[in-house]
Amino acid sequence: MDYDLDVEEFWQENEKCFQPFSTDKPRVPLSFWLDDHYLFEAVEISSTIKYYKDQEYRMKIHKKMNKITDRELGRTFYPEKERRVKEERFEVIMGSQRKYTEGGTPWLESDVETIDDVKHLNERNKKLDMENEIFPQGWEQEKDRYERMTGEKLKLGGNYSRGPATMATSILGTENTCVFMMEEEKIMNDFFKIMNDKLIEYHHVLMEKTAQENDGGYQINDDNCYLFPPQQYEKYCAPFMEKIFAEFAPTENDSRFQHSDSSMGHLMPILRELGVNGVNFGPDLHPAEIREAMPNAVIHGQIPPLVLRDGTPDEIIDTVIRDIEAVGGDGGLVEVPAGSVAAGTSFENLRIYMWAVEKYGRYDN
Repeated sequence: MDYDLDVEEFWQENEKCFQPFSTDKPRVPLSFWLDDHYLFEAVEISSTIKYYKDQEYRMKIHKKMNKITDRELGRTFYPEKERRVKEERFEVIMGSQRKYTEGGTPWLESDVETIDDVKHLNERNKKLDMENEIFPQGWEQEKDRYERMTGEKLKLGGNYSRGPATMATSILGTENTCVFMMEEEKIMNDFFKIMNDKLIEYHHVLMEKTAQENDGGYQINDDNCYLFPPQQYEKYCAPFMEKIFAEFAPTENDSRFQHSDSSMGHLMPILRELGVNGVNFGPDLHPAEIREAMPNAVIHGQIPPLVLRDGTPDEIIDTVIRDIEAVGGDGGLVEVPAGSVAAGTSFENLRIYMWAVEKYGRYDN
C-alpha cells in the first residue's frame, strides 16, 4: 500500500487542529517528541557522558540529528542553542543526587536510608532560601548572553514540574517512599508539604528573574504515581497538586495536564476531582476507558509505543482508527504515543503513523 505523505504540509495543517473539544478543524491533531534515548539509537555517539557535559558536542549531535528528522519527518526535535549555565534542578536542591553513567541517560538517586534521614531532610529543606539555591555563579551573565544570541527573552517557572510521587522517589528512593508512605504518615505529610511550598517558591523566584508570566496552565509529569494506592495518593499527592493548580492554573479555562505513562486506572477518579483536563497515560488503558472516567479531559494518546516501534503498518493504522473511533468524535483527542516514542522506532513507522492520522482523522469530509 502507498503511504505517500507530504510531511511539510502535514505539520502546517497540524498547527490548525489543536482546538480542544471542537470538530471545527481539519482533523485530529498529532503530537510526538523524540528524546535522548531515541537519539542515541539513531545517531552514533562517542560518549553519552560527553554528550551531557560538553555543550558544543551536544549541539553538534543535535544538528546532525535534526538534518535527518527534517528530511524524514518534516521537522526538527532537538535544540541547537542552549545556555551554558543553568539553574539548579528542584529535586537536587531538595536532596537528590544527579548521576551519570557511560551508555545511559542521567538519573536522580537518593542517599536516604532511614526515616531519621527524612526527618533531617525536612528540617533542612524547610529553611532553604530558593533564590540562594537556584542560581549558580555566572547565571545572570549567561542569561543576558543567551537572550542577545537568540533575540528572545528567557521564560522560566510557573508551568511545569515532575509530579509529587516521582519527585518523592527521586529524593527518598523508590522503596523508601513506598514503605514510609504506609508507615510514617506524619513525617511524610511534612515531607510533601515542605516540598509543595518550596516548589511554589522555586517557580516564583524563576518567574521573577525572567520574563515568565502566569499564563494559566501547568503540566505535571508523574510516571511513578502508579505506585500510590488511591488512599495514599489522596493523602499525599492530591493536596500537593491542588495547591500547585490553585497557584498556577487557577481557573476552569486553564490547562491542568498530567503525563503518567504508567497504569493510571486506579487514580483517574481523583485526577478528575482535581480538575485535570489534559492527560497522557500508559498503554494499558483504552481511550474509551479514559473518556468514561475523565469526560472533560483532552486525551493525548493512545497508541502503545511498542506497537509504533514493532508493529506492522496495519497494526499501527488499526490502533489509530481505534483511538479515533473511540474518542475522536468529540474533538477531545490528540493522537500521541501512550508514553513516548520508543528508541528504535523507524522513521517509516512514524510516517505511517502520520499518514493514518491524516487519512482517518479528518473532520472536514
